Amino acid sequence: MEELKKITLNDVPGGYAMCSRDDCAVCNHCLRHIAFQEVGKDLKMLFQVNPLRVVPSDKCEYFRTDEPATYARGFKNMQQSMTPPQYQTFSCRLIGKFGRTGYFERRRGERLCSPSEIEAIRNVLQEIGLPDLEFDGYQKQYNWWD
Repeated sequence: MEELKKITLNDVPGGYAMCSRDDCAVCNHCLRHIAFQEVGKDLKMLFQVNPLRVVPSDKCEYFRTDEPATYARGFKNMQQSMTPPQYQTFSCRLIGKFGRTGYFERRRGERLCSPSEIEAIRNVLQEIGLPDLEFDGYQKQYNWWD
């Protein structure tokens, strides 16, 4: 497993449900539990998974892996490899998915593309016949939601 920096209060998304169960088989690799251990003590109030609902096992339904995920930053360079009709289809499909502002923020790299968003973009590229195009950059980070 690739190590990222220690989780701080600024890293944990607002409203993220943490878990306080220490008896779970996967708690040492669960973002919910790690976040609780690292920042829970610093908070007066927090959003928490109901510990009475957690079944401590290796198949916990609230488990979020601490494995870093690959996020993509920007896809402006893809347009250079597309014909105008391909780009029109590409942009229309993704604007339909992300909204106009969301599309352009992702395109410029202002907003990272999550693993599921990368998959959606690759599916559109496959549809227009350009499956081998790459994003402008990549970075590893914790996958809190996807």
